Amino acid sequence: MKEKFKRHGRLTIKLSAILLWCFVSINAFAQERKVSGKVIDHENEEPIPGVSIIIEGTTTGTITDINGDYSIKVDDVESKLVFSFIGFKDQTVVVGNQILINISLKSDMTDLDEVVVVGYGTMKKRDLTGAVASVKGSSMEKGSPLTMQSALAGRAAGVQITQTDNSPGAGVKVLIRGGSTLTGGNEPLYVIDGFPILPDDSNPNQNPLADLNPNDIESMEILKDASSTAIYGAQGANGVIIITTKLGKAGKPSIDVNYSYGLSEMTNVPNILTPDEYLDWQIEKGPITQFYDPNVYTEAWQEIKDSGQKGSVWIDRITRQAETHRADISFSGGDEGMKYRLSGSYLGQEGVLVNSDFNRFNFNANLEQKIGKKIRIGATMKYSMTQANGMVNSWDESSVTKTALQLNPFMPDDFDINDFPDDDETYTWNNENVLTYMNEVDLSTGTERMIGNMFFEYKIMNGLNFYTSYGLNSFNDNYEEFFPSSVRRGNNVGGFANFRNRKMLSTSYQARLNFNKSVKRHYFNATAVFEANTFEQVDKRFGAQGFEEESRGKYDLSSATTAYFPSNIYSDNSMLSYLGRFGYSYNGRYLLTASFRADGSSKFGKNNKWGYFPSAALGWLASEEEFIKNLNTFDLLKFRLSYGVTGNNQIPTYQSLARLTTEKYIFNDGLYVGMVPGSIANPDLKWETTQQYNVGLDLGFFKNRLLVTAEAYYKETNDLLLEVQLPTTSGFTNALQNIGAISNKGFELAINTVNIDKGHFKWSSALTFSMNRSEVLDLGEKKEMFFTRNFYHKVRDEVIVRVGEPVGRFYGYVEDEVLNSENEIANSPRMQNLENIVGQVKLKDVNGDGVVNANDKVLIANTTPDFIGGLNNEFNYKNFDLSFFLRWSYGNDVINGNVTFLDRVGVGNWNTLQGYADNAFSPLNPKGTVHGSVPDTYSTLMRSSYVEDGSFLKCDFISLGYSLPDHLLSNINVKKLRVYARVDNPFMITRYSWFDPEVSTGWGTVAKVGPGVDLGTYPRAVTYTLGASISF
Repeated sequence: MKEKFKRHGRLTIKLSAILLWCFVSINAFAQERKVSGKVIDHENEEPIPGVSIIIEGTTTGTITDINGDYSIKVDDVESKLVFSFIGFKDQTVVVGNQILINISLKSDMTDLDEVVVVGYGTMKKRDLTGAVASVKGSSMEKGSPLTMQSALAGRAAGVQITQTDNSPGAGVKVLIRGGSTLTGGNEPLYVIDGFPILPDDSNPNQNPLADLNPNDIESMEILKDASSTAIYGAQGANGVIIITTKLGKAGKPSIDVNYSYGLSEMTNVPNILTPDEYLDWQIEKGPITQFYDPNVYTEAWQEIKDSGQKGSVWIDRITRQAETHRADISFSGGDEGMKYRLSGSYLGQEGVLVNSDFNRFNFNANLEQKIGKKIRIGATMKYSMTQANGMVNSWDESSVTKTALQLNPFMPDDFDINDFPDDDETYTWNNENVLTYMNEVDLSTGTERMIGNMFFEYKIMNGLNFYTSYGLNSFNDNYEEFFPSSVRRGNNVGGFANFRNRKMLSTSYQARLNFNKSVKRHYFNATAVFEANTFEQVDKRFGAQGFEEESRGKYDLSSATTAYFPSNIYSDNSMLSYLGRFGYSYNGRYLLTASFRADGSSKFGKNNKWGYFPSAALGWLASEEEFIKNLNTFDLLKFRLSYGVTGNNQIPTYQSLARLTTEKYIFNDGLYVGMVPGSIANPDLKWETTQQYNVGLDLGFFKNRLLVTAEAYYKETNDLLLEVQLPTTSGFTNALQNIGAISNKGFELAINTVNIDKGHFKWSSALTFSMNRSEVLDLGEKKEMFFTRNFYHKVRDEVIVRVGEPVGRFYGYVEDEVLNSENEIANSPRMQNLENIVGQVKLKDVNGDGVVNANDKVLIANTTPDFIGGLNNEFNYKNFDLSFFLRWSYGNDVINGNVTFLDRVGVGNWNTLQGYADNAFSPLNPKGTVHGSVPDTYSTLMRSSYVEDGSFLKCDFISLGYSLPDHLLSNINVKKLRVYARVDNPFMITRYSWFDPEVSTGWGTVAKVGPGVDLGTYPRAVTYTLGASISF
């Protein structure tokens, strides 16, 4: 990295500083005057010690001290000062009448000299042969993101980051170049300061990104192709994200403090009828629109209007203006022998739903120490604690947000679901008092994570280093819920409480040798590694129901009459790995990288414990060729080609073994527990194997002010781990076997530009573009598989995985408006599953046989996007900075499960979406394009009206900052002070009718094969923030 190169330069300058002071001649004259100032790094605004300042044409000069300060005497207004430092461009300034001259030096290193972190080491960009995207922490700081997922989204081509919804602390799903499996895990491997973490793919809340503070991040490298990820073998099929946290720098100790305060409010609210519109609908249109059952209408609505009763917008009643507080403090520093950094942070985020909030505490400590000339030791420790309370991640058709939108606006505030009469003319079936729900339901999720890692490095000889490390990752997840009898979910059982606690511990030991050697024009490097990883988990669950006293809720189970049978499940697995990597470069132009890894995992059958994962890549830095240089066109022209094999072991443990399970039975009037066979053994169970090809092109123009990276790839996963049905004679229903295949192919583009860099003004941009196409190649004996998301309890088998089709396909009927007349009924195909009556939904007879039945189901939705992208813009003018970030997705559908009950157009007294109310069929609107007040049997069928366009263009944030001038800060011993204002989610352009099209709710396999379902999601919010950062 540039910082590392600069630190070496600073060390050289500092060591010779005393000699320079001894031999620099200072000419003193009566007319001399003193000029002073500070020299900083243009990129990060940090002071640079050891900068040489010479009066041009003389030997008179000085150097900056440890704080970047200098002073020098000059005797002529025409004198010129020349500022120079290793790794930076020289800068010459005419003194004139100035006595204070502050200088900002720009880096003189090319993009190819930048060092990036790769698997088990670092490498200059010029030597990279694989597809690696790099995101620097400094590029995220101006946006002041609250979470890592918001910091990374859209910044790396080929990386799709989706929050499950907009709740505070929401889980996150990350896909790199599409999903590599159907039922296994699709999450990438995270390597945090050298420690590998593979999250639980079935639970997005366990993603380690959610436990990190963005202000602690130095850099993130995303390894995308197999030549980069094969070094991680069985864990690398879904890509690798390497996260490096900040370490102190040599120099005076630094204290950095950040604080921000924000206000959030709900936005993009679905368009339902207002209380007045709802009342008018019932009075004016009710007698006519309820044509199917005219007795439904009563005079009760007119009486409500005559009484002057005001209705409630229930979604407004359960939301609020929410506050966010964020505070960070860090202490860092060091010298040539030791570097350290300690940091702590707090994020307190209220949700816009009342009684919901998210709190996160972080502590981070990094330490490195050199011992003599050959030994380097260090340790890192990260601790995070989160607590989420309230209505978070309730993704079902009874979600309180969905209920608040569909509830009759004229239900009384204090109605009790047990007492409200069913025969009341304004009664709404399945009603819920959302005010009671928000105040009395108690949900909470708490997590704790600690990552510790220590290392020892010994320089055996020049070019040969030994490195060893040991670390652990401890994660504790605690979930508690209490539903009283006053809400529908707890009503039938007298209230219930559930508790779940999961404790996970993983360890990693690593030993490696790194070798590098240059022989004339030849450069060699090699890495050999042994690694041992272990993982264990304890999952405990218990609960109770039938509370005779509910006031203490989950904090007192003694009043419960029935206890649930507790469960306590222990699992563990381990993996041994041997790996090697070899790199060769000739004359800095022709590049070769090859690696091989062998993994042995306890998860797989005895016949396939070991997997082997090779890779190879070639690179040609053509811009170093003389005939390319003579074109005077390219500053950078590099071609890359790679191939590799990776594996996937993200499956539950013990799947290859014949397992016993417990069963309860009654014998002699007593309840007993016995052990019975639960699964069949599969000694041949093995890894899913992914082969990937990648072609890359890197271009640089206009002195690298325009940098372009393009990638094209194809990857294919074979031996998919799928559940297959077994013959009934086996005594088992299904088993996990290696069958099937899936492929992904795509194109990625990243463009970085410096549009203007003149005087005090600079404008830079970064654009990413990605497209991925998946295809199911094989499902064994089957051609298709069906899954049920349960977005509505009567809709079944709507998710389809079919050979020849992409993942994310939904299957159902095509809705063809409505049956508008008896004549149309007579001339339309007969529907077997719906009433053939005027006003009913009309389904399309796809096969043309005159009957609409299951044979007319077709593919009606694809929830994966055609392409995604992001655009970041940064403007700097003197001490002002302005940045904004745009992100988009195009071509993806969303399954909007929220519309059930809101599409009944008056039936059942539910509220109605404005679009349905305006376009519903009735005698008043015989040409209506959506169904009228008819039996709701249509809601039981998966049909195209549940499908909406999920394309969007979002502005994630706009940030405006101002850094106070140095001359104002120097008197109060402050190095840097920046104040800023930021708006998150200021606008979104989309055709989607609900809060946010960027959503993917659900758990487990169905959420992987059927992403893009919106059900009961948390509202989207816009946030206004003021903040300040100060450095001492």
